[in-house]
Amino acid sequence: MKSILHWLSAAILIAAPAVNAQQPEDEQPGLRIRGLAFQLEKPLTEVFAHDPSSNEAGVKVAVKNYLNHEVDIVPVKGTSLVFTTKSDPASAKSAADLVARVSLPANLKSGVFMFLPGSSRPGDPPNRVLVIEDQMRVFPRGSLKILNLSPLPVRIQLEKQNFDFRSGETKVIEDPPVGANNSSGMVAWAIRNNQPQRIGAQVWPHPGSKRVLQVLFENPRSGQVEMAGFRDIAVPY
Repeated sequence: MKSILHWLSAAILIAAPAVNAQQPEDEQPGLRIRGLAFQLEKPLTEVFAHDPSSNEAGVKVAVKNYLNHEVDIVPVKGTSLVFTTKSDPASAKSAADLVARVSLPANLKSGVFMFLPGSSRPGDPPNRVLVIEDQMRVFPRGSLKILNLSPLPVRIQLEKQNFDFRSGETKVIEDPPVGANNSSGMVAWAIRNNQPQRIGAQVWPHPGSKRVLQVLFENPRSGQVEMAGFRDIAVPY
């Protein structure tokens, strides 16, 4: 009997690390990142996230032009990240390998990292990153998160309710107003020289149990403010 108990104890000890190694993704320590490319001329095929306070190899991060449930988990000890084209930690200090740098909001646990074109100033990274927190408490199900990346104020009317956005402002509209067919009649205006210029009119279905990210931006070719939407099918936590 004693030998059987000894064998069972040994088996449990051996099996325990495997259980821990297969813990659910949302329980794994680290920063949950979903990379989103926006207005980039060239796709980012090889991107690695580096914690500049660490000498560990970088973690590969997928940068897509859509949102889904797939995340990359990056161990972070510091308050910033450096993105490069190589996993070698030395690449975080190489201008030739640099993709972007970003400071992290305090207590960030999960976010959409939107990769945008960088400035044309000498020495600046070729891309910049906008961090969009996506946890349930800041971006709940059934809501719209609207980012005004344009240089102009914008007014969006959903049904008969107005929502105003300063340049650079982000707002979450929880449970947006709807009319027939559980949809919102949407009209948007950019305010240029105190004059409204209509930039869009659509019918937006209610997000339901999902979430929708809407981005207002200036088209560099036309100089006009436009909108782009991303339906987020991930389950927030």
